[in-house]
Amino acid sequence: MPHYDDIKNLPLPTDRELIPHLQALLEGGYRRQVWVMLLDSASRPLQVLLPGDVPPQPEWDDVLGFADFLRCLALDFGSATLVVTYERPGPTERTDRDRRWLRVLREACVASEMPFRGPYLLTGTTVHQVPPDEYLSVELEESGETWY
Repeated sequence: MPHYDDIKNLPLPTDRELIPHLQALLEGGYRRQVWVMLLDSASRPLQVLLPGDVPPQPEWDDVLGFADFLRCLALDFGSATLVVTYERPGPTERTDRDRRWLRVLREACVASEMPFRGPYLLTGTTVHQVPPDEYLSVELEESGETWY
């Protein structure tokens, strides 16, 4: 894993720079979790990398809960850009469950009103950039509440 002092001044303005950085930092898809990294206004990594375990299947409340968590980050890091990655073990082929998680994470990022990149998908040792049109049409169970 790269040491923060070695990477803190490296800008990551595009996915071409960011994805290899995420692959080196996160190493591989070993468990089901979401990673949140923050970039400063010059797209350099801040000394914040937060993992969080998630259940196999996302639920409606995950959008609202995760958006609230991201809003709290915004209080401390107002001008930062979120980088969100969903990690899971198993084959590299995308599943409907992956698509549901990516949709939940994207909706939560939008609701947080913070700039964001991703969400990305980490399987095996590869970080995948998944086009939004591949998961935005996925249905989520609704509780009748608005997302944000």
